[in-house]
Amino acid sequence: RDKMFNVGNAALQLSIVSEIYKLYPANTSGDIHLMKVVMMSHDSLAYIFVRNGFHECLYDTYADAPILMQECMKESDLLGAKEWEKNDGWIIPGGADEFRRRIQQYYGDDLCSEKMARPQYMGLAAGRLWGHIQKLPDKVADDLQFSMKCVVGALALTFGVKDAWVILRPFFFELILLSPEELRARYKGVSDLVSKYKKGNN
Repeated sequence: RDKMFNVGNAALQLSIVSEIYKLYPANTSGDIHLMKVVMMSHDSLAYIFVRNGFHECLYDTYADAPILMQECMKESDLLGAKEWEKNDGWIIPGGADEFRRRIQQYYGDDLCSEKMARPQYMGLAAGRLWGHIQKLPDKVADDLQFSMKCVVGALALTFGVKDAWVILRPFFFELILLSPEELRARYKGVSDLVSKYKKGNN
């Protein structure tokens, strides 16, 4: 498991940073680091893992972490939904229509499927969960993010890093569509991460 985790961590980091640089070539090192941390935080990965049902494949189906995470997500999704309602279905002006526009702009019409036509991760707030300005306790997110990276490691070893990212990228679309400036502006005071990584070389 540790080897799979290390492979997955490295593969995911390389894939995410490459994708960020491709979409935002003018980003500073501070911008890139902020976006990477937002997408790879323990809370983000645990949320993505559970939201997409990966936890149902865990060997220990009676583990506490998925239950605890689902409880946190229920509360955070309600808080996030209230914010999204202000902008017609997403966190920024334009709402769901702006989300679809960006998917089409960056990835083309063929990737704007019915499932991806609307954003799904309403409980996430720049690498944290709504209502939790700092990271969740380890007992909630640590095992889940570890398992997520093991899944990534298995895919990378089976298909190669490039093709593994083709499989995984749809799970991260929603997080990468917000620019560093939008993350800092929208989640100031909501996530501690946006204040830690300033624009520039910080």
